[in-house]
Amino acid sequence: MPLSTPALWLTGVERGLMFAGLALALGGLAGRGLARQYKGPRPGPLPPPWALRGALAGLAASCALVVTALAGPGLAAGLAQPAPPGLRSGGTAEIAAIEAVLFALAALVLWLRRPGWGAVLLAGVVLAEGIRSHPEGVIPVAGALVTYCHLLPAVLWAGMLAYALRAAIAWHGHPVAAQGIIRLYATAAAWLFALVIITGIVSALVLVPLHSLLTTAYGAFLIAKAVIVCVAAGLAVAGRRWLRRPAAPGGPALVTRLEICALAAVLVITGILTVLTPPAKPSSAPGGPPGQAALQHPARVLDSR
Repeated sequence: MPLSTPALWLTGVERGLMFAGLALALGGLAGRGLARQYKGPRPGPLPPPWALRGALAGLAASCALVVTALAGPGLAAGLAQPAPPGLRSGGTAEIAAIEAVLFALAALVLWLRRPGWGAVLLAGVVLAEGIRSHPEGVIPVAGALVTYCHLLPAVLWAGMLAYALRAAIAWHGHPVAAQGIIRLYATAAAWLFALVIITGIVSALVLVPLHSLLTTAYGAFLIAKAVIVCVAAGLAVAGRRWLRRPAAPGGPALVTRLEICALAAVLVITGILTVLTPPAKPSSAPGGPPGQAALQHPARVLDSR
C-alpha cells in the first residue's frame, strides 16, 4: 500500500484517536485512583476523570474505523498485514466493531457511575488490540502478550499524566498539594516507562530486522516514535527538578505540560504504525529462509509512491 494512499493516513489517524480516547478514559480512571493516595491536606475535591469523554472519543474513532474498513475492504485487508491467525482479511472491521461495542458499553456504565466496570470494559479494548496486532501476526500468542504489556502501560502513562495535570492545575493555588499529585504520578510513570521501553524493544526485534530499520517505512516511523518517547522521558526527568524545588504557585512545570504533548504525538504515530506492514516475516509463512524479511508489501519502502 503506497504511503501516498489517503485512506492509509486516514485509518492511521483514526487508530491514533482511538488510542487517545482509550488513554483519556482508562488512564484517567487510574490517575484518579492514584491521586486519591495523596495523604496531605487537600484544598478541594479532586476533579472527575474525563473517562466518559474518552470512551465516547474512542467509540467515535472505532465507528470511523468500521466505516473505513467496510468502504474499502481491499484496503482494510492490505493494512492488516501480517494477518493474525484465524482472522479473515486481517479482521480489521471485526476487531474495530468489537472495540466500538466495548467503548459504548464502557460509556454507558461510566454514565451510570460504575467506574470499576468501565475499567474492565476498557481493558477489553487492549485485549482486542493484542489479537489484531502486528506482533500477533508474526508470532501467535506471544505477540499478543507483548502487545498487552506494551499498550497498557503506554495508555496508562499518557492518561495518568493528563489527569495529574488537571488535578495540579485545579490545586494551583496550593502548590504543596499540586506537587504532591505530580510526585505520585512521577513515581508511577517511572515504572510505566520502563515497561514501555522493554516491551517496545522486544516488539521492535520481532517486527523489524536490523537491516530493515533504515530502509522501510515501518522502521522510519518506529525510529520517530522512539525519539519522541525519549523526548517525553527527558521532559519527565526535567519535571522532577520542579518537584525538588520549594513549592510555588503557578501549577505544574512547563516541561510536565510539554510531556503530555509528546505522549499525544506518540499515540498518533502508534496509530500509523498499526496500518503499516512491518518487514518481519510471519513465523508460520511458508517458504523462504527463516528470519528473512517479507518483501511482498510495497508500503515497506520509504520512497513508496
